Amino acid sequence: MKVFARFFAIAILLFAAVTFLQVGSPSAQAPEEPKNLKVLPKNMSRREVIGVMRSFTQALGVRCIECHVSTKEGSERPEDMDYAADKKPTKEAARKMMKMVGSINEQISQMELKDVPQVRCVTCHHGVKRPETLAAVMLRSIDKDGVPAAIENYRKLREQHYGSAAYDFSPVSLNEVARELAESKKDFAGAIKLIQLNLEFSPKHADTYAMLGNVQMTGGDKAAAIASLEKALQLDPENRWAKMQLERAKGGQ
Repeated sequence: MKVFARFFAIAILLFAAVTFLQVGSPSAQAPEEPKNLKVLPKNMSRREVIGVMRSFTQALGVRCIECHVSTKEGSERPEDMDYAADKKPTKEAARKMMKMVGSINEQISQMELKDVPQVRCVTCHHGVKRPETLAAVMLRSIDKDGVPAAIENYRKLREQHYGSAAYDFSPVSLNEVARELAESKKDFAGAIKLIQLNLEFSPKHADTYAMLGNVQMTGGDKAAAIASLEKALQLDPENRWAKMQLERAKGGQ
């Protein structure tokens, strides 16, 4: 598959230099000749394989031990890995993902685009092992441990990943979670806590104040809702959603 091969060629060019600068001598990292290659071309050199593997670890924020077993108990050093062994399910999962990426790129190549994009691991993962939206992470954390724990998790994620493409830390993400809590779970108090967290980081976001007013009104606190909606309109006088809600609140609906 030409596009599939091109994908790995690009990965090699991008990361081979990094490999020598950061990893050290290739002979210390893998067997003299790559073995048990089931997706990568069997004639790839050790140097080429290391370059591809390096691209994977950077894209997912993991180390070799994620997919490979160590020959020395407790060691995660690259030179101690048994790269040929198929003992970890994650290694087979990685192979399936590689095939998926190849298939996607093959389909893209048939779209007759002027500048053909190339999907890579980093396209979805952005440095995290499990690619998913911030809203999904928060909702799962809430279901498991409750709103306070989810808020603490959000702070940790923000401290670790803010400025990267791993998660969307715009106000939209937390507002989405707050809406879900209020509408589906009727947890108005929890939703308000999330919105207040949102305003901590985005204190001038009119839509977030409008969301706060919406939740407060639905939860029965009309006075607080009016104050929040008026604040939203102070920040954005043309905010149609806030205007509509404020009219309803003052109209007694």
